Amino acid sequence: MKFKFNDPATDFSNGLTVIKDYHQSLLQRGDKLLLLIDEIKQEGMNETLANRCIDLHCFYFHANRLHHLDEEQAIFSLLVNQSELYKGMVDLLTQDHEEIECDWQLLAPILANPEYIKDIEQLEKFAIQFEQRQRKHLQREEEDFLPKIELLLSSIEKQQAGKKMAELRRLK
Repeated sequence: MKFKFNDPATDFSNGLTVIKDYHQSLLQRGDKLLLLIDEIKQEGMNETLANRCIDLHCFYFHANRLHHLDEEQAIFSLLVNQSELYKGMVDLLTQDHEEIECDWQLLAPILANPEYIKDIEQLEKFAIQFEQRQRKHLQREEEDFLPKIELLLSSIEKQQAGKKMAELRRLK
């Protein structure tokens, strides 16, 4: 079986649309991650579930890195000269990224090597911790951050952000 990352974003004409596409995809994958853990607990590891582990590893490995780069390099950089409120929001979201990355470092080697999974309880603990922190972060962005910057950024700035995101992927 071949594992390939399919970018959740297909239209880079507006950076905020890219962010929202990623949010939706990350939330859906979080549900799939937790469902997978339940299935492993019930059935034990088998080839189908192992392939799903590796597929999720592939997705998160690429998606989280790109999503955080998109925000930090294409969106947050537009807010440098804004009020202390925006600087505080950016600091909080950047701290979230670091914590999510720490959680991922615990989960990633397990998902990447499902044949070595021996401690299902540890897998479950790491998966729940990762997914809950990521979900909380995404909800914070959706409810607090994006509505504010949607109004703050001009259409040209949103286009510039999308262009920068495409450049991060080396797309034309």
